[in-house]
Amino acid sequence: MILSISQPTLFPWLGYFNIIKKSDIFVILDIVKFEKRSWQMRNKLKMTTSKEEEEIWIKIPTKIENTHTRIKDVLIDNTQKWKNQHVNTFHNIYGKNSEEIKFLFKLYEKNWEKLSDFNIEFIKQCCNFLEIKTPIYLASELDVTGKKSELLLQICKKFNATKYFSTIGSKEYLEKDKEIFYKSNIEIDYHEYNHPKYKQKGKKFISHLSILDLLFNEKENSNKII
Repeated sequence: MILSISQPTLFPWLGYFNIIKKSDIFVILDIVKFEKRSWQMRNKLKMTTSKEEEEIWIKIPTKIENTHTRIKDVLIDNTQKWKNQHVNTFHNIYGKNSEEIKFLFKLYEKNWEKLSDFNIEFIKQCCNFLEIKTPIYLASELDVTGKKSELLLQICKKFNATKYFSTIGSKEYLEKDKEIFYKSNIEIDYHEYNHPKYKQKGKKFISHLSILDLLFNEKENSNKII
């Protein structure tokens, strides 16, 4: 049984959904410390004008109580009109037809207090849109403890996983601790994603953007490209 684990990032990139699709179970790691200016609260889109093509950031403002705040406890700063800013950005970059991604715009009709709640709901709704059927669980609901590799191992054990399918970014510290996985008869495999090209505005293709860029450009065809 293949299990993968990732933090609940904002509007994740394509590879995030590819690793979910290739897993039997996906766990959202919402109990680790939140990092400011991280992927949990921002991601990138492509802005194309008559003069240039560039990456721009789209963000959700946050209120951090202290430096040890866990991802699941981070509050959104709703004194800022971030929802209006997002919708205006989508319209400016992708036009009014961006509203064809209906599940996204329905999210902005709700009131959100916690960042992770918004991110997790987007991830689940996006999986539905992409026809990804992998069951999704939250680490905060699993009664697990530990740090880094030990925490990941405890999650794998919780589901009797035989393979931990890890993001390539975790390889450096996982390789140092791989013996604890092997002793538990859990294989470690690393997700290496060959980023596809898709229909994108402008002359220069920019990869590793938010999944939103794919959705707005390819719509229902997105699930075949992932």
